Amino acid sequence: MSEQIQDPHRQQRLYWNEMVNLKADASYVRLYRDSQGRWVTWLGALKAIASSTGIAAWVVWREYAFVWGAIIAASQLADALKDVFPFVKKHKAASAHSMTLDNLFNDVQLEWENIFSGRYSDEEIMNRLHRLRKLQLDALQHNFPDGLAEHHRLLVQAKQIAETYFKSTYYGVNSTSGG
Repeated sequence: MSEQIQDPHRQQRLYWNEMVNLKADASYVRLYRDSQGRWVTWLGALKAIASSTGIAAWVVWREYAFVWGAIIAASQLADALKDVFPFVKKHKAASAHSMTLDNLFNDVQLEWENIFSGRYSDEEIMNRLHRLRKLQLDALQHNFPDGLAEHHRLLVQAKQIAETYFKSTYYGVNSTSGG
């Protein structure tokens, strides 16, 4: 049996990796929120247009009253069901979750500076990492009790956002300098 080599910075690496993942998760949720927001906006515009033009057209073209009445009824039905449409609920949940993760990430960055400077023992880092993971899970369960769907395109984009952020913030790479 070979002897295991102990990594003296294992806990720091684990915390760093979790911080990077948290940034990617926060970016993903923001992108997801924005994609859901487009659907919410589209539905709102559709309802407003259908309602306004339906009433106006009904007055002008009374011979098509059934068509315009159906448009108005559909608009009112969409308005009544706005909280039932999954993207409206998901947009609200993603908005809340995005703010939670952004706030958590701000706290984690401060904590990372203390970890990196060596102010915490491995046991303290391990406990802080456990607390961070628990806070993330609690936030997800609170905002998305049925889980959060994973969209590959958004996930790839979120990981790129996180990578760019960490390169420019922690590695001193200026995006305008090309390096």
